[in-house]
Amino acid sequence: MLDSLTQFMIRYALLTVLLVFFLSACKQDKKESTTTTATQTPEKLPIASLTKLAGKIGDSLAVHLSEAVSDLKISIDGTASTGFRQQKDTLRIKANAPKTGWHQLIVSGLNAQKTAFADTLAFELYSDITPASVGFTVLQTYPHEKSSFTQGLEFYKGDLYEGTGQNGQSKLMKVDLKTGKPIQSRPIDAQYFGEGITIVNDKIYQLTWTSGVCFQYTMDFTPVTTFNYHTQGWGLTHRDTTLIMSDGSNKLYFLTSTFQKTAEIAVYDDKGPVVNLNELEYANGYVYANIWQTNRIAQIDPATGKVTGYLDITKIIPPTINATEDVLNGIAYQPQERLFYITGKNWPTLFKVRVSPSAKSSVVAGL
Repeated sequence: MLDSLTQFMIRYALLTVLLVFFLSACKQDKKESTTTTATQTPEKLPIASLTKLAGKIGDSLAVHLSEAVSDLKISIDGTASTGFRQQKDTLRIKANAPKTGWHQLIVSGLNAQKTAFADTLAFELYSDITPASVGFTVLQTYPHEKSSFTQGLEFYKGDLYEGTGQNGQSKLMKVDLKTGKPIQSRPIDAQYFGEGITIVNDKIYQLTWTSGVCFQYTMDFTPVTTFNYHTQGWGLTHRDTTLIMSDGSNKLYFLTSTFQKTAEIAVYDDKGPVVNLNELEYANGYVYANIWQTNRIAQIDPATGKVTGYLDITKIIPPTINATEDVLNGIAYQPQERLFYITGKNWPTLFKVRVSPSAKSSVVAGL
């Protein structure tokens, strides 16, 4: 047996060896870690940055440059632009994009070390016009079913069609204009919340709210097929054979008759994006859109996204209506009469109105 002193010495020697090994391993790990960190490429900071992300069409965008640059090139939405000038560490770029909404800006060139760089930025453009106040005159009123939660309204070949909402109450109807009573009605399944309608080439289209399903019918309301879309369904109209759909945002989507998206626009006035676009009607070169939970109808240029005017229908809201709940929602254009018909959700009245020719919208100064 080893005496106590010998056992202590052996244990001390073993602990010393282990401690030396541990410290050596830690030192090696630290060295490897330091080496790895030292060889990592530092993140490159952009040279170009916008001083303000939003402006109006035609404004001058200010781009700050963090270092001296040369051989500058500018492109907006993929198109080279020569409309810029440099003032020391700032670029001034003319924002002449034709449409409102978000746009891509690429600033490229050589930095102070003569190394090529390219920075991709994004900016938002508001409309450069102040919307006109569009007047209208009520010519006649008709009864409207107060139980109808109106989501779509359309004239086709002289007849009035209406789509209504709410789960378990949604339906498609052909309506007698003089009485407001349905001549023909087809309910949709209770799982669907009906939304906007339009009619193209003897085919009726009816959106649903959150189901992503559009129903297509013949003129006698026989189902033909369904189409799917990947957003909410709110309003629906058409220009020629192109469908135009809203989803409650500030966007309008342009679709083929088989619901293939061909384009979209973002809708803005001079104050910013105009959201909650609801029931739609296309007439005389404009898209007219109810703005949900307001008493306004926006007159929109579909080529640019600019709101050119607003109709404020507050003065004709039926006195028995709580306009915060039973909101304005229903615009139909009668092309033979060149008149509009306007109603709302659960309103007792349908209004026939003549919309005044749009006053010329004025170009506003930049931000």
